[in-house]
Amino acid sequence: MGCSTTNWRRGSALWIKRAGIKRAGIRRVTSAAAALSIAMIASALAQAPLTPAQQRDLDQVNSYLNRLDKLHAEFEQTGPDGAISRGDFYLSRPGKMRFDYAQPDDLLIVADGLWLAVQDGELNTVDRFPIKSTPLSLLLDEQIDLGSSTQVAGISREGDSLYLTLQDPDAPEKGEVTLVFAAAGAEMAAKADTLELKRWIVVDAQGLATQIDLDAIEMRDTLDPKLFIMRDPVPGTLRNR
Repeated sequence: MGCSTTNWRRGSALWIKRAGIKRAGIRRVTSAAAALSIAMIASALAQAPLTPAQQRDLDQVNSYLNRLDKLHAEFEQTGPDGAISRGDFYLSRPGKMRFDYAQPDDLLIVADGLWLAVQDGELNTVDRFPIKSTPLSLLLDEQIDLGSSTQVAGISREGDSLYLTLQDPDAPEKGEVTLVFAAAGAEMAAKADTLELKRWIVVDAQGLATQIDLDAIEMRDTLDPKLFIMRDPVPGTLRNR
């Protein structure tokens, strides 16, 4: 199979288990390499217990994530090959999210509470995977307690950013995810409302990194439930949303 940018986007954006869509010859660009370096450094710290300051940061992250309900944001995705994709991101906790890719990417990803569905308009296919098979299921749980449900591979502050790297200890083959929050100074660390999720970086077992950046984040009172329903495409059509 060829080195298809679209299929890399399908596979790495949400860390879907990629049987049959591995690609050779991926060029590591600076942004992906930098993201990988952050995750690797954080992993090296995983053996040490959390300091009191790190535990406060982790408690702050848990409090913030549990307060998330419904939101809309614009996203920009940087793939392992440096390709850029953009679109709209919707979150409705618990259980639901949607990545609506803008053209020319004919791609739609929907989590409906149980399944994560990937619709490829170019291939006219919909593939479904259990949400629990992806690390981003951590963001969709009804009650989020990252310290108890996951291995905290690293937590650190750099400037106004807070980095939290996670790995599922029961399924390390999923790889790692680093959540990046815009944060106020350490003196404000006890206040969850000083955080905002701005980015996440997924690194697979092959060391390939995909980065998602969020912008124009809006909290919503309601979202159309139809956003989180994926229907199989009508035969002969390129896309059926």
